[in-house]
Amino acid sequence: MEAGVTTFLVFAGIAAVFGVGSIVANRTLGAPARRSYLQRTTYECGEEAEGEAQIDFPTQHYTFAIVFVAVDVLGFLLALWGLTFRGVNSSWYPVFIALALTGLAVTGIYYALSGEKRWVV
Repeated sequence: MEAGVTTFLVFAGIAAVFGVGSIVANRTLGAPARRSYLQRTTYECGEEAEGEAQIDFPTQHYTFAIVFVAVDVLGFLLALWGLTFRGVNSSWYPVFIALALTGLAVTGIYYALSGEKRWVV
């Protein structure tokens, strides 16, 4: 076996022993289990739960967060692309690839934002 595989197996073994050892120590040294009706109910700050737990949660914030991450990734990729091909002046291929990547990203961002009926700014 290679050194990397051996190291991985040693760390995996240590992690498994630690995990199983923690569970066994908790079962043997931990507090005794107390069973009551309260363990089968939903606990909310000591109050009885009432109403529905499912609400209509607005997702506009997540859409804008995804668009922000997409623009960040696009800028990072274009910066790396520009650093890689900054010495190539005679070829149109890197410029075409950069424009195609930008167009693909802008199309995806437009598609993500076109579904938004209510803008949150």
